[in-house]
Amino acid sequence: MPMNPRTITTALLLAAISVPAYASLASDARAFKQNVKAAGKQGGHAVRDAAHAVGRGAKEAGHAVAGATKQGWQATKQAVKGSD
Repeated sequence: MPMNPRTITTALLLAAISVPAYASLASDARAFKQNVKAAGKQGGHAVRDAAHAVGRGAKEAGHAVAGATKQGWQATKQAVKGSD
């Protein structure tokens, strides 16, 4: 069965279009992957920063409790011993 010129032209046109379309799809997939990785990193950094903030707050609260306890202990000790 002989090929007519219209069929050959259509086949060549489809072949020519499919290569750039595939390259564009691959480029879009890479860009999507990079965007997902960047979003994941940003989310991870936000969680890390929040955890550090909570840790710093807990540390400050602990130091405040320790300071108040020390002052209370010293006041009690001085009250029991009396003034020297």
